[in-house]
Amino acid sequence: MNDTTLRALIVDDDATARERMRFLLCSHPEIRVIGEANSVTNAVALCNDLHPQLIFLDVEMPGGDGFSLLDKLDPLPAVIFATAFDAFAVRAFEVNAVDYLLKPINPQRLSDAIRRLIYEPPRTQTLPYRANDRVFLPHGRKKRVVFLPDIVGIEALDNYTKVHLADGTQIVMRQSLLEWNDRLPKEMFFSPTRSLIVNLQAVHDVVMESRSQISFRLQGHDRIFTVGQRPAARLRRALRFGRGL
Repeated sequence: MNDTTLRALIVDDDATARERMRFLLCSHPEIRVIGEANSVTNAVALCNDLHPQLIFLDVEMPGGDGFSLLDKLDPLPAVIFATAFDAFAVRAFEVNAVDYLLKPINPQRLSDAIRRLIYEPPRTQTLPYRANDRVFLPHGRKKRVVFLPDIVGIEALDNYTKVHLADGTQIVMRQSLLEWNDRLPKEMFFSPTRSLIVNLQAVHDVVMESRSQISFRLQGHDRIFTVGQRPAARLRRALRFGRGL
């Protein structure tokens, strides 16, 4: 981002926490707070009216958690999470947001987050996923938030990948299959070929076409995938192991 003043929204159901954030941001003239919201519903309305460039976002709130807000915004502003929770929440936004801040907010950590937002490029997404993590996927001008099990397959498209979701939709991302392979949990996902990763629980209608070939569908999709002898053998072993057969 450039060095102009950023319009920011504070979203937190705790009035004391919002007041604390406002106080800390007084030391940062590059940030101008244009509004506050105490719920996801109110935050959506304010975002539509005020078009903030940055949101300081809590996780646990009435009417939906902070993550649910992100799928409702178009365009999606930069996000810095401010939360009393670590573990699951921290992992989710460490991968996808500008930064996270644990309550009580440390002023130096806040300064670091703002400096990163304004002066540094986005961080490379490198943390491995866990089985129930949320994943942020670009979807037009938005970012769609899905749980990892909702991803049923991933196909290579040169330097891009096509992500197949359980609801039948597909999203093309500028992320290589190798990058996905490095981050996906091996107990859930398997790559039978160099161009395909499948969610083992989402492989359906497996048919032995011949001794050297099998076909299958992915949950939510009509397309038939076919793999040859060696990939077929590897996939069959992975399916037996992954499903406890």
